[in-house]
Amino acid sequence: MRAVLITSLVCLALVACAPGESEHGSLSEGCDARAVATWNTQADPNASIEANTTGPDCARAVATLIIRNGSGEPIYSATHLPSQVMTLAQASTPAAMQTALQEWVDPATNTTMQTTGALPEWPANAESPQNGEFPFYPAEGVTREDYNELRSANLPLYCYVQGMESLNCLALRDGALESVGLQSFPG
Repeated sequence: MRAVLITSLVCLALVACAPGESEHGSLSEGCDARAVATWNTQADPNASIEANTTGPDCARAVATLIIRNGSGEPIYSATHLPSQVMTLAQASTPAAMQTALQEWVDPATNTTMQTTGALPEWPANAESPQNGEFPFYPAEGVTREDYNELRSANLPLYCYVQGMESLNCLALRDGALESVGLQSFPG
């Protein structure tokens, strides 16, 4: 008798939600959006950067950033909560998210550092690279020697907004992306 009662309650609960209605009782249109940009570098002129969001609405969406080499193979991916990424945080509709994603993946928005040669200098005896009010924090395990070698190599660099006040910078070397570090900026 108890099993029949539980089954009846589950059926009633399922019928109570109208089609298109979420568990919170409000209609949602979802937040499915996608953007793609070409990352034209001498090392790989057909590389691409894409981003997409999915979720019941834009407030509860998840954003994925994927960088692919010219053959279409993914060489980097990261997942973010749009509410924690400055470029995406204000997008509350799929159309607004589409626009925000296009800006997020566009390599042209990274006009300050397109190669590792543009990274800030890391002087001897300093704890990290020096860049005035825009500190640069090397990725875990990156030594001063590693960093300066990356600068000298002048490799393609892709930096994207990964939080509310920072960029994540990735260097393209030998067909793979490696994390260089985070560039912070005043928020």
